[in-house]
Amino acid sequence: MPALVIHTARMVLRPLRESDRGEFVRVHELSREHFEPWSPTPPPGQTLDQLFSQQLERSDATERDSTGMRRVGVLADGRIAGIFNLDQIFRGPFQNCYAGWKVSIDQCGRGLATEGVLGLLDAAFTPEPAGLGLHRVQANVIPSNGTSLRVAEKCGFRREGLALRYLNIAGQWQDHVMFAKVAEEHGRKS
Repeated sequence: MPALVIHTARMVLRPLRESDRGEFVRVHELSREHFEPWSPTPPPGQTLDQLFSQQLERSDATERDSTGMRRVGVLADGRIAGIFNLDQIFRGPFQNCYAGWKVSIDQCGRGLATEGVLGLLDAAFTPEPAGLGLHRVQANVIPSNGTSLRVAEKCGFRREGLALRYLNIAGQWQDHVMFAKVAEEHGRKS
């Protein structure tokens, strides 16, 4: 099955390509301080070029085994606005995954995170074969990340609780607000 491409009002969410290497590195150089508090600490000495190669390989692998959908949000001028993911897709009785997102510092404040996440949710909840046919999508956000908390709320995620010391982010075990949304809450049309 060909990789799912999502069209939003201002972006195309598509798989990462080798030709994105330079733009990916540019976004991560520009946004380094912006991403740092919300990201796992990179291995010592890892370059952005190596990070790109790792992300491209991970994207290809999760696409092949249907356990994830990693997309770059590309603007009409070819710039990467952000990265939008559905990871750990579980099938069977669970039909669940985890959503994640980050937007380049030069694109913040334009509503692109909300637009990209809503595009992901449309794909997640649309029945197969046009979409993933999932029942539930979860998102976990560090409580001090006010911007991502607002994105989750604007996208209709429900707060379900607080996971203490949930993930090691920026070198510390961080609490995360747990959000979820089920297909019926997304209001998709059948």
